[in-house]
Amino acid sequence: MQSQVVRSIVTPDGIVTAHADRMLLFRPHRGREQMLRLSARVTVMLACIGPQDRVFRLLVGDSNGSVHLFSLPELNLIESHELGKSSVSALTLHEPGGRKRVIAGLQNGDVFAFGEGIPTGSLKLFSISGPIGLIRSNEEILTIHSGWSREVRHWNGDVVTPAKRWFEPPTPPKKGGTQQLILPKAVPA
Repeated sequence: MQSQVVRSIVTPDGIVTAHADRMLLFRPHRGREQMLRLSARVTVMLACIGPQDRVFRLLVGDSNGSVHLFSLPELNLIESHELGKSSVSALTLHEPGGRKRVIAGLQNGDVFAFGEGIPTGSLKLFSISGPIGLIRSNEEILTIHSGWSREVRHWNGDVVTPAKRWFEPPTPPKKGGTQQLILPKAVPA
């Protein structure tokens, strides 16, 4: 009996599911099912499209603060990066000038980059004050969502535009000087 599915990705070639018991499973439409057990529970997954417009890589972030890159459909481990002690909560691809990099956000607010052109393997870019729920990369600008707030930052952590809130409560009416609205009497039908 399989445990509860905690994350899943549907690709044109099959379905990848991550389970509560740390099992990672790829069920292709054709071929044999692939399965492996990870050292920690999966918290986030990202499928990567290759040169032939097919999903050929899978990025997996886990609760121990590591990111793993697997090949699809074989689920062979290509590389791993330990980013911190907090769980990985967001992943995005960043491809400036043809270099492939990954931006990872952690539950404690740390933002890391790793991939081509980063000699130390991984590089901590900056931290924000809350847990990271989503990261989007556009050129050298990172848009980071943490709860209801959004921050737009440069790679070095500098704020590009002031953070805006997606939802702000309505402003309360001003006290004093209120007028009562008097409706005309209803006309019988």
